[in-house]
Amino acid sequence: MAYQTLLVDKKEGIAVVTLNRPDKLNTLSTRLFLELRDLVAEFRYDLETRVIIFTGAGRAFSGGFDFRIESLKEHVSQKEMPNERIWQLFSQDLMTAIENLEQLTIAAINGPCMGGALCIAMNCDFRIAADNAKMGVPEINLGLFLSWGATPRMVALLGPSKAKELIMTGDPVNAEEAYRIGLVNKVVPLEQLLPAAQELAHKLLTRGPLGLRIAKKQVNAASVARMSDLYLLESELWERNQLSPDMAEGIQAAIEKRPPLYKPEAGVPKFDIPE
Repeated sequence: MAYQTLLVDKKEGIAVVTLNRPDKLNTLSTRLFLELRDLVAEFRYDLETRVIIFTGAGRAFSGGFDFRIESLKEHVSQKEMPNERIWQLFSQDLMTAIENLEQLTIAAINGPCMGGALCIAMNCDFRIAADNAKMGVPEINLGLFLSWGATPRMVALLGPSKAKELIMTGDPVNAEEAYRIGLVNKVVPLEQLLPAAQELAHKLLTRGPLGLRIAKKQVNAASVARMSDLYLLESELWERNQLSPDMAEGIQAAIEKRPPLYKPEAGVPKFDIPE
């Protein structure tokens, strides 16, 4: 299948999937997500590919979700996205599908990897970062919380305290700090990024396929226990967040390139209660 936003190169049991919107820092449009869903479904029936490397074209892995006006218009026009709750369910399903791929997955993080892009990377089995990489979840700066099922995955990787720090401050971390806190497995010079990912992929090809598949499923099951409890709540919470003045102000401030001016939470509504 031909894709507009993805490049797929398969060779000797290894597939390299490149997010291919370099002029927009590979930001995650709805079209890219729909194509990624279709590609992940294709890999389900691909018995020749055993390792998948995800990376980005140009100078970024991905700048995260595409909040440009034209992209938002495309987003709301898709029949697959009738409302934000359904979009959250779609995104959760996609992230879970990436996590549960039968193939082993490596995120080769070149440059910025923000928001939803970090969700993709965290759902890979391994993460190798270039020394110029920067990772973070800036959703809180827009009045949003981290969604797409990413919060329990980040907690599993980093522990509650560090996960709260990244999620609640919105501050990014550089490659060395990401390695120190366990967000990535390895840091290499940018020019060695894809060779390092290929080296790991070839090493994995020498291991027993069945043992690897079972080990992956065991570790995943142990790492994200009871994640489904959060999934049930997340789409409803996201819809509530979408209706809040916090998100409206956060998005408007980003569009106007100014700091957001959040208002204090309103008190309890006053009602006339009959005596």
